[in-house]
Amino acid sequence: MGEIAHVDLDRLRHLAAGVSTAASEVADLRCPELHPDELRGSAVGAVVTSRRFRARLEEVGTAMREWAGAARRTADAFEHADTATGERIASR
Repeated sequence: MGEIAHVDLDRLRHLAAGVSTAASEVADLRCPELHPDELRGSAVGAVVTSRRFRARLEEVGTAMREWAGAARRTADAFEHADTATGERIASR
């Protein structure tokens, strides 16, 4: 037999909400736009462009939103499975 596992669905949903909020905050971050062509020859001109940084921030925000959605769906699936199992056992 397998082990009995317990998932605290309220905590999982709360965590998903927190991650979702953090993803929104990441999406709202604004960084100054650097134009390396205008800064040719300066130390700042050699810095990684802010466009790449912004793209990476968008990737992080997207990944966080996807994780939060997956966590919510997982909590819903656990809850549904628990309810269905309970109903099946009660009908015997």
